[in-house]
Amino acid sequence: MGNELVSCSFLLLFFTTLAPAVASDGVDFLRLPSMDFDAQNQGRSSAHIGHSSSASSADAIKDPTAKVFALIKDLVVGNRMAISFPYKEPSSVEFYPKQVTQNIPFSSDAVPWLLRFFSFSPDSKQALGMRQTLALCEKEPKQGEIRGCVTSIESLVQFARRILGPATEVEILRSSLVSKSTPLVQNYTVLDFKEVATGNIVPCHNQPYPYPVYHCHYQLGIDNKVFKVFLRGDNGELVDSVFFCHMDTSKLTDDHVAFRLLGVKPGESEVCHFFTAYDLATVPIIPK
Repeated sequence: MGNELVSCSFLLLFFTTLAPAVASDGVDFLRLPSMDFDAQNQGRSSAHIGHSSSASSADAIKDPTAKVFALIKDLVVGNRMAISFPYKEPSSVEFYPKQVTQNIPFSSDAVPWLLRFFSFSPDSKQALGMRQTLALCEKEPKQGEIRGCVTSIESLVQFARRILGPATEVEILRSSLVSKSTPLVQNYTVLDFKEVATGNIVPCHNQPYPYPVYHCHYQLGIDNKVFKVFLRGDNGELVDSVFFCHMDTSKLTDDHVAFRLLGVKPGESEVCHFFTAYDLATVPIIPK
């Protein structure tokens, strides 16, 4: 009980307002940040591309947070493009120490207990977001897929090593945090870029929860690429961004918002997107 009280006190100090997640099938969806925003635009989500899209309509084209997609050929020093980098409080991004959360149940069966623990009303948006995150985390993987949720650096590394190898040293890649004053969308100029990894790359996406939880996934046999791209916004702000490329797009539907925005078709080109600071990717550290 003592550990639970300590954990609860720590979490409440850092707790931020949550918004409900969009129900989805994990890797088989595209979510834009505004899809999870409440009326005050205080949600959390991620831009993510999968095999189908619940946002492949004209509305998604008009969504300013859809300004995350590009192609590898767009990585040219001096190139200027409109990109969305939503702001998130740092406490919703960085993992808490394992000892803070390890004694708190992480299960749909424990929702009644969790509602009391976090003092959530059963019909609140926080409770809904928590239920939907737990449902996503407990969803069975599809054939050829590895998926799961992580709540600490230790569990993230453990998950990544299931894919990258049990003895692999793991590097965690994030885009740098923008400030509260950063425009939701502005033009950024490419200052420099470099390819970081090709092949086994594990992306993870921040989910609504009282403390940072990430949904990680990987599809066997599918190689991707990840770049670091150094950008300067029109407001002078510098962003060290993660640029994730899905190299096999043959299974995506023709009307996917990414294709409509980029003017390409399934299977004829990669589709890439910039990661916001509240998503991350893990890659193996290659000994030099």
